[in-house]
This record gives sequence, structure tokens and C-alpha cells, in this order.
Amino acid sequence: MFMLGFVAMAAGAFYFFMERNDLKPEHRSVATYAAVIAFVAAILYYVMKDVVGFPGGEIGAAQIAQTVPLRYIDWVITTPLLLVEFGLIVAIAGGATKGLVTRLVLVDLVMIVTGFLGEISTPGSAAAYVWFILSVLAWLWIVLMVFQVKVEGAGFAQQAVKTMRLFVVIGWAIYPLATAIQQFMHIGGADVGTAAAVAALIYVVADVLNKVGFGIVAVRAAKKA
Repeated sequence: MFMLGFVAMAAGAFYFFMERNDLKPEHRSVATYAAVIAFVAAILYYVMKDVVGFPGGEIGAAQIAQTVPLRYIDWVITTPLLLVEFGLIVAIAGGATKGLVTRLVLVDLVMIVTGFLGEISTPGSAAAYVWFILSVLAWLWIVLMVFQVKVEGAGFAQQAVKTMRLFVVIGWAIYPLATAIQQFMHIGGADVGTAAAVAALIYVVADVLNKVGFGIVAVRAAKKA
């Protein structure tokens, strides 16, 4: 699954880089951001696939735990860029972006930092629940902000904004869901390694959907602008 994540992200980065020349000069930054996001994720997935082992090898809690900081390094770089990309499409669609991206990025960083603190806390502990709740609240704040964005008309860029909102709501919801599953599995008696492995696999699928899928929507909107 980690290899799949690497291949998908690398292919996405190459696709966005190639699409860049098909965009108008003023819109090429959209493809640039999409390519950088996928490229950063590809590098970190390449590292993570080596950390967790090799086919037929033993994968335990220690190996999975080593991927946690790598995953959050990915997210602390790529999720703000995803929100910048969202702001670019909002601007193309004619929506107001003054201060929007700054607010989104700041709240996003709170979400990532508190999520990391929750994940490195002892599973089932009060600290883990507190940090998890704070991270979810930050995500809900982001959802509120993206839905407050108003765009007029029914063009492709306007539709792209609506689709990208759904990525933030549904796609990003997978992350707290995976964390909750990990906590419940641990409480239910599963060992730490198994619970963390299940969450890690869910994260891989979510990352591919949210980074590559989000980028495809953004680039198509920029191409038709």
C-alpha cells in the first residue's frame, strides 16, 4: 500500500507537471502547486515504504510508529498547499479571497499539530482524546470557512469550487475517522501495531484521493478558465 501511494503520487506529480504548459500563463500556478503537493507526498511515501519493511518481511508496531512523523511532515507541507490551491480556484471563479487563504492555512496548521500530538499520545489516554477533539474542531472550522466562500455563476470553475469543498468535507473526514478506528481497535483489545497499521492503510487511500483527485479538479478548472 505504501508503494501504491508512492506510485500514485509520482504519477500525479508527472501528470500535473505535463498539464502545466496547457494552461494560460496566469493559471499555471494551479498545476505547479498540484505537482509540488504530489511530488512531496511521493518522496515521503518512498521513504515510508522502506521504513515499514518489504514483501514477506515482518512489520510490527515499531516500524509503523516510525511512519507517523513522516506522514505528518507530509501533511504539514501539503495540506496548506492544497488550501492555497483552493484559494486560486476560488479567485478564478470570481470569489473573494482576501485573507481567506491565510486563515485557512493557520487553522490547518493547528489541525495538523494537534492531530500529531494526539497520535503520539498513549492510545486511549485522556491526552489522546483531548488532542483528537481539538484537531477535529479545527477541521470543522476549515469546513465552515470553505462553505462561507461565495462564487457566482455556473461555470466550470464555480463547479470546481463546490467539488473541492466536498473533498475538504468528505475526503478530509477520512483522517479523523481512521484515528478513531485506531483508538477503538486498541480499546477493543487489538495490539498497537495492528491498530496503527489499519489506520496507516486508510491514510494511504485518503492521501491519494485528496491530493491527486483534488489536483485533477483544480487543474481542469484552470484549463477551462
